[in-house]
Amino acid sequence: MTGKCVALVIGYFFGNFISAMFVGKYYLHKDPTQYGSHNPGTANVGAVFGKKAGIMTCVGDLLKTLLAIVVVYAIYHSRLLIAYTGLGVVLGHCFPVMNHFRGGKAVAVAALLSVAYDWRAGLLTLLVALFLTAVMQNLTIPPLVFMILFSGYELTKSREAGIVFFVIVAIMAFKFRKDIYDFFTGHGKRVDILYSIKKKLGIKK
Repeated sequence: MTGKCVALVIGYFFGNFISAMFVGKYYLHKDPTQYGSHNPGTANVGAVFGKKAGIMTCVGDLLKTLLAIVVVYAIYHSRLLIAYTGLGVVLGHCFPVMNHFRGGKAVAVAALLSVAYDWRAGLLTLLVALFLTAVMQNLTIPPLVFMILFSGYELTKSREAGIVFFVIVAIMAFKFRKDIYDFFTGHGKRVDILYSIKKKLGIKK
């Protein structure tokens, strides 16, 4: 088995650990797929069950991605295989065999993967996504824009890595398909993060 296949398998294995389901079972004692958008991800868990549960879910997703990358890098010391590991984690997160192939949308996974692979480009594109989230008041388009920008940049440096990242974009777009349709038909959910920040700081205007 080649290193790329091993990276994909290891990534998929770690990706199967859906943090939202563990938080739901052992902390909330509820099934997050039965509430809100029914998506086992950070946004839905945080929106329905509160900030603490959302943070726990996000940290879990970040941690499993990091562990998968560390394991593969420790074996092969290959930067390219970080991309393949990330693809495996995304596949496992979005289509987990342990949860009947019903998973999340891999936003947190993609975020950590981008920073692990190329921290400068990763952080810059994440800042773009954060700005778009604040302006558009939407949680669907900014993550996809961030990953498209990151993938396009990496494609100019490594064709193979860039293609792997664009495959991840395609997977995320597929998982976001209903949200994308809702956004372009004017039915997308609005999330005003600036208002939330001002509220926390006690700013009324």
